[in-house]
Amino acid sequence: MSFDRVRSRLASGRPLVTDADTPACFRARGAAIDSPGAVGQLLRSRPDAVLEHYRAEVRSRVTILTALTADTTPRALAEVGMEHRAALLTGIAVELALDAAREAERPVAVAGVLGSELVAALQPNRMSDELAEHALRIVAAGVELILARGQGSRLELMAAVGAAAETGLPTWASVECLPGGALAHGGRLTELCDDLTEAGAGALLFEVSSIDDALSLLAQCREIGSALSPGVLLSAGPESVRGFPTPDVDPVRWAARALELDSGGARIIGGGAGTTEAYTRALMEELTALHPSIPASR
Repeated sequence: MSFDRVRSRLASGRPLVTDADTPACFRARGAAIDSPGAVGQLLRSRPDAVLEHYRAEVRSRVTILTALTADTTPRALAEVGMEHRAALLTGIAVELALDAAREAERPVAVAGVLGSELVAALQPNRMSDELAEHALRIVAAGVELILARGQGSRLELMAAVGAAAETGLPTWASVECLPGGALAHGGRLTELCDDLTEAGAGALLFEVSSIDDALSLLAQCREIGSALSPGVLLSAGPESVRGFPTPDVDPVRWAARALELDSGGARIIGGGAGTTEAYTRALMEELTALHPSIPASR
């Protein structure tokens, strides 16, 4: 398995690199997937477009490729009358990602995403069940790890992490941060790290809009001695909005700043709001110069 071949890098060496803002990448190509059910429609009617997106990410030399599974849940698909196709479309989303990963010349692990940014669980008492059911669909499709998201809700994040970890796959938690570095759902970082560790997470990714906020959060992780592998999903710029490419930011300059995350202790680095594959490529060029063992792009 590809993830087994790169897992050791969570402890030391060059960081793992995950992909960019997926909705922004699609919008840059003229396809919006920012409404409930849009991913399902795309997977059913234009699987070639999804495969090309995955291939573009692989060409940018990511280590972790995330499959479009966040919105292949029955309730998201119900928006377009395809609620009974959740397992089928989840399988297609993952299989296309696996196809693209197999074409890579180096290990590329495929991650499933658990937790939608567009559709939240209706009732707290159903949240865990819905997430657990979808986690099993994602695992059955063949992913190697799960990225859990909470849509700004600590309750939903913990439920997603618990459901993902219950499958036995490596689980990473992604947390949105406000300008200044505060957690979007409130609370203290120490408590969050303890709770995520207890729930079964192995890594914590901070979604930030500022490199300074990211470096501060990484320093806090070191100070509290968290067992979680820290990571950062860095926005294209302070004003970037998820799902929309940021045209006035130079990816090369972004990557030069993002490189500071490596020396700051980030074990996972990826593009946040407003980034596209161009940012990932630029970041990999910077990392190649810093870690010569990474093959240069052709």
